[in-house]
Amino acid sequence: MDDRAPNVATTTAILRRLAMPVYVPVVAGNLGLTMLVPVLPLYLTDSGLSLRLASIVLATLGLGASFGGLPTGALMGRFGERKVLIGAIAIFASATATLGTTTVALVLAALRLTSGAANGAIRLSRQTYITRRIDVGVRGRAMAMIGGSMRISLFIGPLIGGILVDLVGYTATFAIAGVLTATGMLPPLLVPDHIPLLAGREPKRRIGILRAISTHRRLLAKVGIIPMLVMTVREGRLVVIPLIGDDLGLSSSAVGAVVTVGTAADLMLFPVAGWVMDRFGRLAAMIPAFGLIACGLVALGMANGTPLVVAAGAIIGIGNGLCSGTMLTLGSDVAPPEAPGQFLAGLATMQEGGRVAGPLLVGAMGAAYGLGAAAYALALVLVVAIVWLVLIVGETGRQRVDIVG
Repeated sequence: MDDRAPNVATTTAILRRLAMPVYVPVVAGNLGLTMLVPVLPLYLTDSGLSLRLASIVLATLGLGASFGGLPTGALMGRFGERKVLIGAIAIFASATATLGTTTVALVLAALRLTSGAANGAIRLSRQTYITRRIDVGVRGRAMAMIGGSMRISLFIGPLIGGILVDLVGYTATFAIAGVLTATGMLPPLLVPDHIPLLAGREPKRRIGILRAISTHRRLLAKVGIIPMLVMTVREGRLVVIPLIGDDLGLSSSAVGAVVTVGTAADLMLFPVAGWVMDRFGRLAAMIPAFGLIACGLVALGMANGTPLVVAAGAIIGIGNGLCSGTMLTLGSDVAPPEAPGQFLAGLATMQEGGRVAGPLLVGAMGAAYGLGAAAYALALVLVVAIVWLVLIVGETGRQRVDIVG
């Protein structure tokens, strides 16, 4: 596939052109989200909500992302991804800023449900934007940069949020997070978009989301298994790593250090993931990355002390960094030209199902057989994903002839 890879200067120019329409809105949206990672749970408990109610409020974010996928696809088919982006950022910013004005659990849950749907719409609109404009030979790097943007936000957002709460309190912190999110509207509102559509990516007629999904249901089912399984593992590991650390008697700071080591490794490697995808193919990035995560999970299940837990966390972080943007790229590669946004919305809905399945799998396996077995079960899920990817999906990093099969 070497002949498909553009030179470094061309790639750099393309990624630079994507900075304003894609990466700035993604970073702004995710900063508003990740700032609340340490803030919102404390706000909920300090407001007198029980742990059960607080957990329900926190869980509604994922539900919103899952429920919002198909409506987002329908809206993009009708109004285009630019208008959907602007609307989603406005809704997300408003919902975030309003959080500090109430302590009513039902209202807080509704706001987080709205935030989840809007944040998912931001990501989906930018994935569709790249799909329709960026050639397959550069797409891996373009999508990996979205993954990297999310990781950067996750790395610095919680720190900013924690500092702000100490300085200005909860209400002002929520308001600042909303304002930061709203800055993501500036590029699509003020900066002209000069990136043309790829040939064949301008739909000849408007296609409804139900018709698009029905037409391409076989392809959706075949490909959608992968992001669903991968998200199951990504969410499950965020639960099982702290629980195993606690079960082994590690302090909270030690558990935090394990997560930080994995996050740092993850953050440093996302450019490598994009380069490998474009240079050697999607499978060359995904299979080793998934294999590393699976090995890290097996090591985690065998851990009997701090050193092995830290090593396992680092291996998992390296693997996760090496597959940065792979799910976005996979969906982009196979999306039908006449209805990319609608198809990607269907994939996103399937992927968000994994967000729910991961913690449930860890809880069920951990309760029945122990936390080590839960780590092994997550590793097995990735093995299934690798086998499905190789035998059923195959390499997608080239222009496809048949997009329906």
